[in-house]
Amino acid sequence: MKRYTLTIVEDAADVRQRLVRLITQHTAFELLAVSTTMVDGLAALEKHKPDILLTDLGLPDGSGIEIIKAIERLHLDCEAMVISGFQDEHTVFDALEAGAKAYILKHDESQKITDAILSMMEGGAPISPVIARLMLQRFKQPPKTEAFEPIEALTERQSKILKLVSQGFSSKEIAEKLDISYYTVTTHIKNIYSKLQVNSRAEALHEAAKLGLLMQ
Repeated sequence: MKRYTLTIVEDAADVRQRLVRLITQHTAFELLAVSTTMVDGLAALEKHKPDILLTDLGLPDGSGIEIIKAIERLHLDCEAMVISGFQDEHTVFDALEAGAKAYILKHDESQKITDAILSMMEGGAPISPVIARLMLQRFKQPPKTEAFEPIEALTERQSKILKLVSQGFSSKEIAEKLDISYYTVTTHIKNIYSKLQVNSRAEALHEAAKLGLLMQ
């Protein structure tokens, strides 16, 4: 199994200890640094250049969003995952727009957190179900009559997978529900992105909502 290097930025001691335990006990990860402030998190990111950044958003001296933004500024090959307690739509979308590839809540099950990290590194965009619902509420609107259709219509299986994505299910959970392989699910999701002309799960849900695909 490929090993990924990782840094954590979290100021809450109990959450930080839990994350450190999860990461150090997992054979796929190598923990390089743990920070409790934005300034230290930025320094650790620049020094260690990890494969993965796990960051909280509400830090004592600023926002984890600034650390996420630094990934592009420093030209790092690093994927950012938010692990936070914040659930308001402005915070969620600010983090995603800054470059976060995944948004998981602190109270999510331990197995789901590690699975989500691995899913992100395999090209997925895992989002906690409550966050997915929040996104749908933000984008919920009647389809525009003048809206263009996707270049190619989604297949019945792709439509079903898209609806499960909108309900917050991970690729692994979708595979179990439909009794197909994880690889098949990720392939379908990539094809959905291509047909909707998007690059992420958040954009796919946005475009699907605009086109009325989630109401069919």
